[in-house]
Amino acid sequence: MKIDVSKELKRLDGQPMQDVGADGNAVNATVKMALLNAVLAPEKDDTPIRKLEKGELARKIYNAEKEVELTAEEISLCKKRIGEVMPSPLVVLQVTEILEQKEGNREET
Repeated sequence: MKIDVSKELKRLDGQPMQDVGADGNAVNATVKMALLNAVLAPEKDDTPIRKLEKGELARKIYNAEKEVELTAEEISLCKKRIGEVMPSPLVVLQVTEILEQKEGNREET
């Protein structure tokens, strides 16, 4: 499934979320940034094989300029890690909606 990793994450008021770029300056936060942070965050039970898989996935996401083709397994891992690593429910919601391609269409339960 193709995922647009260039999408900017938004605050509740619709303004772009801010993050710190590699140069230390503020930049608009993107799906790519959130996914990379989530996938690269260490897990206590990571095996060498799992670290390799996560490293390859991170490189795949990093090298994507706009869209990245992810397998169902990769999407599942991204969703799991976003939920575990990201402190902001708003980031978790937006990235999960994009990964599930339900952007802005999540039904309330």
